[in-house]
Amino acid sequence: MLSEILFRRFAVVGALVLAVSALASAEAIRGTLVTPTAGEKLQLALASGGTLDLELDEGLELTMRDPQLAKRLWELRGQRQDGGRFAVEKIFTVKDGELHRVTYYCEICHITTHEPGLCMCCQGDTDLRELPGE
Repeated sequence: MLSEILFRRFAVVGALVLAVSALASAEAIRGTLVTPTAGEKLQLALASGGTLDLELDEGLELTMRDPQLAKRLWELRGQRQDGGRFAVEKIFTVKDGELHRVTYYCEICHITTHEPGLCMCCQGDTDLRELPGE
């Protein structure tokens, strides 16, 4: 009984250590999107030169494809992969050298979401908001 409890505690601590080390090893890159056409993978033209193919979840991809954000400088956090790919974990826009979180807000329902589209409640339009900070 005691050994089972200790094993569970060590397993939880081990999982937390792995999670923290993965976050600590996230790399930050900056650049602008290469103008994508429908169905094409997103690419980032790096401020330092070259391009990377982006691997991101559906919500992050919808946000990065938002035409309102087409000319933004982006800071992406994640992990470099083989073959010139970058697995994106977090996205920020950069304005005047400061990071901004991208959100969408419904004035009617006072609901914030992280991807463009209609409000999940009233089905009205949501407004793009770029909020300073991480």
